[in-house]
Amino acid sequence: MNKKSDSPHPVSANNPCPFLRALVATGKLADDREPLAKVAAVVATTARAGDGRPVLPRKAVFAIASVANGCSPLSLVATQWNGLQLNALRGGPLDKKGVGSGILNARGLVDAKEVSRLQGFAKEKSNADGSSELGLGLAELRAYMDANFARAAGRRRLIDRTLMLGEWPVLLKVMGKDGPGGRYLGLQDVIDLFKNRHFPERMNKRLRTGA
Repeated sequence: MNKKSDSPHPVSANNPCPFLRALVATGKLADDREPLAKVAAVVATTARAGDGRPVLPRKAVFAIASVANGCSPLSLVATQWNGLQLNALRGGPLDKKGVGSGILNARGLVDAKEVSRLQGFAKEKSNADGSSELGLGLAELRAYMDANFARAAGRRRLIDRTLMLGEWPVLLKVMGKDGPGGRYLGLQDVIDLFKNRHFPERMNKRLRTGA
């Protein structure tokens, strides 16, 4: 099956989260409102398809999603009653507002220069089968996040560095591979997630088969 048929669903530019964008693109979540319980269940189930069956606690996902559209009393009530609005996440409390990787621009398009910049932080990683590829372990991801935060001097908030921990380390946990040197994110897997909005085929296979 080709990538086009794998990802037939359009994704709003106002959804800046690459993980959620892939869930929308593959039809697992709608590009509008979804009940918080469903969002938590889908995210947790998808995470379990990663290598080693990673766990993202549903309660934690539920709590994070509860504030993603806004922290005001009215916003919190609206999200609880009507669900998370995935096409209205940009500019919300969890959006770093440009203080981050910059791989996705405000129109939801991939910036090739930022992809090349990410590649500059990747290192050759060994797989369990003896092969190798470019990837980013926790050390490389920390250096990348620190660099992103540093270049945003003058327009960053202290919380932005903390918000980054909810992106790259989580992707490492869910999409990472275990190698002799530790767990790492395959660079190509990351590029496919941002550009093509789909998860690695090994995860898709587990999701299809329930293995």
